[in-house]
Amino acid sequence: MRDDELQPQLIELIQGFIRMWKAMLECHHAQYITISLAYHSKGCSGMSQGDAWRLIMDQLQQEIECFGLSFANWINSLTSYVEALNGWLQHCIIQQPERSKYRRPWSPRRVLAPPIFSLFRDWAAGIKALPSSDLNDAIRSFLSDLYDLTEHQAESQRKQRPCDTNNGGSEGPDEGKNECAPSNLSCIQRSLTKVLDRLTKFSEASLKMYEDIRQRTETAGVAYSNCKSARSKSG
Repeated sequence: MRDDELQPQLIELIQGFIRMWKAMLECHHAQYITISLAYHSKGCSGMSQGDAWRLIMDQLQQEIECFGLSFANWINSLTSYVEALNGWLQHCIIQQPERSKYRRPWSPRRVLAPPIFSLFRDWAAGIKALPSSDLNDAIRSFLSDLYDLTEHQAESQRKQRPCDTNNGGSEGPDEGKNECAPSNLSCIQRSLTKVLDRLTKFSEASLKMYEDIRQRTETAGVAYSNCKSARSKSG
């Protein structure tokens, strides 16, 4: 079952991940370029309209929070999946009787083992090496900047309303203070650009990891088959 059923399904899964991360890499790279080249010379006039603007920003924060949590949960689930299967795989090892108490236990790394052992060893190590923490940090930073912008706009509107009441609704020299300042938009743009940059790098690292796993598993499979053939001939 290990070599005839589980291994082919895992190889198919790895190939599916390669296709997925190729598409994700292209998508996130295009998003990164688009946001990096976005240009704004004025405040977001017409966007900061009290409750409507606040509602939009709240929804954006919720979506980003959901994305961050989903990403963290996905990484944890994938890690648990690989560890669980790898743990089950260790039970497939037939322990050799110990001739000496000083002899090391048998390990698939010490001899030519079935390629599925190589697959899981590389997969477990690859997941730990992915830049997931960099992406998580970028998401948290973006959320913090969104929150600061929202609070800044709310405070500006609270200060603006008494002036509007005293002036009978007329616009004075402080007109537009409740709008998004270009500096604030630049901060949000930088944060979002960083998130997309980290997403692009994570996708690139994931793609490379799965391509390496596939290549090494194929190499291990050829070596294992040759070894079995040599043993059968010598037997």
